Amino acid sequence: MLFAITALISAFLLFLVQPLMGRYVLPWFGGGSTVWTICMLFFQSGLLAGYAYAHLLALRLPLRRGLMVHGGLVALSLIVLPIIPSAPEPGGSPTMGILATLGASVAAPYIVLSATAPLIQAWAASVERGRSPYRLYAWSNTGSLAALVAYPIVLEPFIGLERQAVGWSVGYGLFAALIGVCAWQVHRRGKALAVDPDRAEGPEPAGPPLSRADQLMWVALTAVASALLLATTDRLTEDISASPFLWVLPLGLYLSTFIICFGRPAWGDRRVWFGGLPLVALGLWWALDQGADLGMLGQILILNGALFVGCMALHGEVVRLRPAAAHLTGFYLATSLGGALGGVLVGLAAPALLPVRIELQLAALATGLLASLQAWRVWNARPFAAAPRWIGAVMPLMVIALAIGFALELRVRLAGVMAIDRGFYGVLRVKEIPGVFPTGPARKLVHGRIMHGQQYTDERRSEPLSYYHGDSGIGRYFEWAADGPPRTVAAVGLGVGTVAAFGRENDRVVFFEIDPLVERFAEEWFTYLPDARARNVDLDVVIGDGRLQLARTVEAFDVIVLDAFSSDAIPAHLLTREAFALYLERMTPDGMLIINIANRHLDLRPVLRAHARALDLAAVEIARAGNWLENTAHTRWVFMSRDRAFVEQTIADDLHTEKMALEDGLEWTDDFAPLLPLMKAFD
Repeated sequence: MLFAITALISAFLLFLVQPLMGRYVLPWFGGGSTVWTICMLFFQSGLLAGYAYAHLLALRLPLRRGLMVHGGLVALSLIVLPIIPSAPEPGGSPTMGILATLGASVAAPYIVLSATAPLIQAWAASVERGRSPYRLYAWSNTGSLAALVAYPIVLEPFIGLERQAVGWSVGYGLFAALIGVCAWQVHRRGKALAVDPDRAEGPEPAGPPLSRADQLMWVALTAVASALLLATTDRLTEDISASPFLWVLPLGLYLSTFIICFGRPAWGDRRVWFGGLPLVALGLWWALDQGADLGMLGQILILNGALFVGCMALHGEVVRLRPAAAHLTGFYLATSLGGALGGVLVGLAAPALLPVRIELQLAALATGLLASLQAWRVWNARPFAAAPRWIGAVMPLMVIALAIGFALELRVRLAGVMAIDRGFYGVLRVKEIPGVFPTGPARKLVHGRIMHGQQYTDERRSEPLSYYHGDSGIGRYFEWAADGPPRTVAAVGLGVGTVAAFGRENDRVVFFEIDPLVERFAEEWFTYLPDARARNVDLDVVIGDGRLQLARTVEAFDVIVLDAFSSDAIPAHLLTREAFALYLERMTPDGMLIINIANRHLDLRPVLRAHARALDLAAVEIARAGNWLENTAHTRWVFMSRDRAFVEQTIADDLHTEKMALEDGLEWTDDFAPLLPLMKAFD
């Protein structure tokens, strides 16, 4: 029981720290979906380091020396407590910045926690002869799953980020005491940490020497499962939101497959899960083809369902190939190597090698290929549940059909693409709209599955389109404010530069854009920026996070336009109370703050209501339906200002204006910004 409790607490802390640290670094690197992918790469690499350390400790060092080494590492890791990271210096590679920030703040305790599961099982194997140590793996994964359930439901909605970090640090101190007691018990009983294969006891015999093919399959199966997890999470957070809820839900399902397969191996019957792969493959193809049009709940259910079935099929094979306790730490080292390899493939290799995001499609195909390979390998063996011959025949056909379906979907997505490139913040595409009046000829910029601006390429090119069309809230505002002296405008989020279309002679417009690719595309493929310069508009583009760059500027702006969403994902750090206080500091006394809150998945109005009440601002909302024949998108703009007369008299005279009631708000701060209460799917 002592070993079980220690394993559970260590795993709880191990997986609790992941969304906790992800929340810390998310606003420092733009709030995009890739931030979590790089975080997961760090955590999987830390897991590999911990398993490698445990493997060497158990096999290479005698008991007393191993206990001294581990005790020293545990004591050393206490130095970094509490785990409150410092904001990185601006500039440089976002990937390296994330890895360096996490490494400096949490690497040592994370490696210690990662080493606990295999060490505890190795100790148990030496102390408790006749009982399988693999049962402790189920305890460990149960602790992990409890952490992932608790974070978005209990911790994030009710406890601030700094208090979460302090509480985690206290829990880590408790874990350090428990691991010390466990080590003392092992030392007192005089048992060696390593299990001698020649004298191994327990329900599982040492058996024949390990097959090289089986060892390679440990790595391959866990690598593909890891890639499937990260690719699913990346797709969900790109199309919906970079939210801890959408981080931990796929990770929780991934872990639950480990719990099921290791705790009840018979439940991993390959006849069930291999047979289910063609069905979820069809659903996955349909979901990816529909994209954001499927809706938030549909995407969550189908993509996570495919992840669960795929991981049950893969992890079921991992369990069937697991060795006797004599090779326990080596087995976990190989599986953690597979997990880290999957993270490298999705987090580093895919962005560098693939011009489009097709990681999920490739992971799904790899799942089918591995399942086909295993089905053929075990036709003549029946360890828990053999593969019927029909599975061996159907699986290759499923892989071929899925590859064809994905290829056709990709062909449609790339139809009419004039330019494409991929960076840290996502994939950008410029698509041509055919010259059929009234919708064309035109071009549009697509980020992920969401259009981020478009422009006519004929004599109408000066007209603002999409979310900025003349009848939209922002279009009407610049019409009302057309008279008067030159003004200064700050636009957080560049898109194709449509805000520049509202610039008059001698106006100043400053764009703050985090993604340098967006600036390049706006300059090369659209003319809003050069046309504004030709009208003597003083125009600048500042590369960097909008909030951080605004904090560094000394200008006072008459208008601040906030429209910096990647796909439909929300950079929450731009919508906190501290961020709004900064905006007011950078605005003239009668300045106007304009926020685009059109979103398929989140209702951001409660957050804005809370800020308007706290900062004593007048606030109104203007919503308009879109019309594809006129190249206009559905828009929802909110206007906030200290100038109550202009907001409540001029803007409120518009028939589509709704004055915002300031009750029922949800105040976001840098320390507390839950997304789950705002998700429309859970209204």
